[in-house]
Amino acid sequence: MSTPIFLSAKEAATELGVQPATLYAYVSRGLISSVAGPGKKRRYDAADVRRLKGRRQVEDHTGARPLTGDPVLETELTLISEVGPVYRGRLAKDLAETSTLESVATLLWASPDDPFAGNIPKSPPPMPEGLAPLDRLMMALAAWPLQDRAAFTLAPRLLQTKGAALLRYCVAALLDQQPVAVPIHTQIADAFNVSASAKNVIRAALVLCADHELNTSAFAARCAASTRAPLHAALLSGLGAFAGPRHGAAPDRAAAWLSEIQSETDIEQALADRLARGETLPGFGHSVYQDRDPRADCLLDILFRTEADNPFVARLPELTTAADGLFGLPPNIDFALAAIQRTYDLPKDAAKIIFCSARITGWIAHALEQYAAHEKIRPRAAYVGERPE
Repeated sequence: MSTPIFLSAKEAATELGVQPATLYAYVSRGLISSVAGPGKKRRYDAADVRRLKGRRQVEDHTGARPLTGDPVLETELTLISEVGPVYRGRLAKDLAETSTLESVATLLWASPDDPFAGNIPKSPPPMPEGLAPLDRLMMALAAWPLQDRAAFTLAPRLLQTKGAALLRYCVAALLDQQPVAVPIHTQIADAFNVSASAKNVIRAALVLCADHELNTSAFAARCAASTRAPLHAALLSGLGAFAGPRHGAAPDRAAAWLSEIQSETDIEQALADRLARGETLPGFGHSVYQDRDPRADCLLDILFRTEADNPFVARLPELTTAADGLFGLPPNIDFALAAIQRTYDLPKDAAKIIFCSARITGWIAHALEQYAAHEKIRPRAAYVGERPE
């Protein structure tokens, strides 16, 4: 075993390229360990310093330092593995073959009984004309206390049934319909007026998108829940983070360029043109999976099995092969959702509606788990700005 090397504060700060105060902040956050040195001075673990330096030097295409990678809390909900999400010990890709979103919700929420049994909320209030689905949902969630006098309860025995009611209520708001007792994939399929085979693909997509560990929207929901905000407010927090083009609206970006691919399109040339223009390829690559996104592979496989004779689906292998050859990236879940939207000629927001309907299940699970924790989430920042003399 090699002997640990320790640096002085000046050496460590110089190697990191920061002020001593920032070095001390890293130590307080547990990123760098220190030991007592000569006199009253401390010494800093060189391995920790160099590991942190390496992380800080990794930059994305915008030049910003990544804010991903460090575990910040414990969860029993979802494990991100090389074969995809694992929901409380169950592989999401296995559940996607036959399970419904409701059964996955019951699993993630650790509910001993069926929280959806007879749990049909009132309809969302009338909304202004022209609202997009996510905006309609934001207004509906803000209005939730008008129909539920126990909207602010944190009683554990009530929260799971409240979650079931809220999930149905939210899906109804997204679809601009009334809540119903049928499975959510059935309600979505009926709203889009699609075939039974399309309904099954939608069901699988909902299961695969239900949760993805501590993604941005789940973390936002947990932060709100840690302050003991009510469940509908925690969902609003998650929804606010989800609404961005780098998260929940990402399938829209994939669908936009995918709509340009027609039966006569030279796919390799079309993608080469994007590459030459310096354009990215939304729907390909993932910040968590170093290789392939198993959720996309699973969902695209189900789509291939279901719609093998569809002309667009038949060209998907050509498209993904060209993307890999030109951009070096495999498809992610955003592309798979956009492919479903294109295959079945669904409305322009359909992929996002499916994604959001599924992910509400995860937000509720994270909020319920956070309510059971005593701590309020309060991360610290490493200050690197000006300081008073």
